[in-house]
Amino acid sequence: MTFAIVCDFDGTITLEDTGKKLLSSLATEDWRYYDQLVIEGKMGTREALLKQYNLINDINEQKLRKIVDSIKIDPTFFRFYQWTKEKGILFEIVSDGFEKNIKKILKNNGLDPNEFIIKANNFDIKNDKIEIEFLTKKCEHGCANCKYSHVNKLKSKGYKVVYIGDGLSDILPARELADYIFAKKGGDLERNLQTMENVRVFEDFNEVLTKLEELLKKIKFKK
Repeated sequence: MTFAIVCDFDGTITLEDTGKKLLSSLATEDWRYYDQLVIEGKMGTREALLKQYNLINDINEQKLRKIVDSIKIDPTFFRFYQWTKEKGILFEIVSDGFEKNIKKILKNNGLDPNEFIIKANNFDIKNDKIEIEFLTKKCEHGCANCKYSHVNKLKSKGYKVVYIGDGLSDILPARELADYIFAKKGGDLERNLQTMENVRVFEDFNEVLTKLEELLKKIKFKK
C-alpha cells in the first residue's frame, strides 16, 4: 500500500497564516466578511480571495517582504518532514496561498524549497495591488486552488491519501477523497469534519507523526 501526504501550508505548517496576516495588516475593510460567506456556502474560496485581496490598495515588495519574513514554521514540522523522507512517503504542499511566499518562508526557516512539491497560486504586484495568478485556471467547486483535483490525481494513481490541514479550503478534498485526515485543533477543518471516523485532531506534527507510525504498523501487521 502506497501513501501520499497532502498538506496545507498556511496555519498548518506555519504558526501563522500568511494571507490572513497580510489582510489584517493591509486590508482597507473587514476581509473576514468574505470568509463568513464561504462558511455559509454563499461564495467559493476563489471569489472570496479575489475580493479580499482587492481590499489591499497600497502594497509593494518591501511591505510584503516584511510580513512574509515574519512567518515561522511550526518547530515540530522539521522532524516530521525528515521522517517522511526516511520512509519514502510522497509529500505535497497544497495551498490557496502563493508559491513565491511559500518558498521564501521555507528558505527563511532553513528548509530547501527545491525539495518540495508545491501546488499553490502565485501573484504579481502591479499599481500597488496584488494580482493573483491561479494555479487551477477553472474549478467547478469555486476553489481558489482546486485542492480536490490535486488529491484526486493521487487517488487515481493508487495512493492512499493522508490529508493534513486546518482551513476552509481543506474541507472538500479531505471530506470527499482523503483516506485519513488530520485536522488542526481550532480550525475550520476540525469544526466541520470532527465527527467523521477517519479524522484525527492534532496540535502539532509530533502528534501526526506518532499516529502515522501507529497506522503504518497496523497496516503492516494486517498484511
